[in-house]
Amino acid sequence: MAADSGKETQTEKRQLESTGEADLRSVLVTSVLNLDRLDTDLYRGTHHWIPRTKRLFGGQIVGQALVAAAKSVSENVYAHSLHCYFVRAGDPSVPVLYQVERTRDGRSFCVRSVKAIQHGQPILICQASFHMLQPSPLEHQFIMPTVPPPDSLLNIEELIQRYLSDPNLADNARQGLNKILADEVPIEIKPINPPDFYRRTAMEPKKLFWVRARGHIGKTINLLKKYLILIGQSLHSAPNMFV
Repeated sequence: MAADSGKETQTEKRQLESTGEADLRSVLVTSVLNLDRLDTDLYRGTHHWIPRTKRLFGGQIVGQALVAAAKSVSENVYAHSLHCYFVRAGDPSVPVLYQVERTRDGRSFCVRSVKAIQHGQPILICQASFHMLQPSPLEHQFIMPTVPPPDSLLNIEELIQRYLSDPNLADNARQGLNKILADEVPIEIKPINPPDFYRRTAMEPKKLFWVRARGHIGKTINLLKKYLILIGQSLHSAPNMFV
């Protein structure tokens, strides 16, 4: 189905092979959002993206829960809403089981409840609704601000390298930046207006940035929505000096 994580459609696969991008599959698709099917509506996640907190990354657990829910619906409905509760800290040393309950199947929408389980106890409870695409008379969004194109900006790793090149950088700051640089993050973030490292200049309390996956993730709507969940959580866990 179109929402299946870790398995591109045959059309996408042919497109990748024809464009030479087959070896550039994003780790978001091949690992971070990938689940093993154990039984009907029961899945297992074994590939964990572990941030500096050394606990499971919440965005990955939410994304995988949505993956599990999407595997139980037809390909003509798309993720519409998602409500989640983190109830326990995750253990990165063991897999996560995802148990899907088919709460309701309607003519134009359906609801799924998902529990993410470790050590026999839920660490996440979420409910997702899926809806058919339908035209709506109501549309609203912010106007895209005028910003520099992403190709003209440095990403977080490049900004860190610039800070590390300062011979006057304090040792504790250098150690902290090197720890950040050692993290393998599957999302690239490019701040529009990165602050001065020492925060010597007051700035407007607004932050803008470009973000993208590292590698190819496909174009299916449900997969892109799962990716957006990871982006949102990644921005919360990224170093606050940048975002």
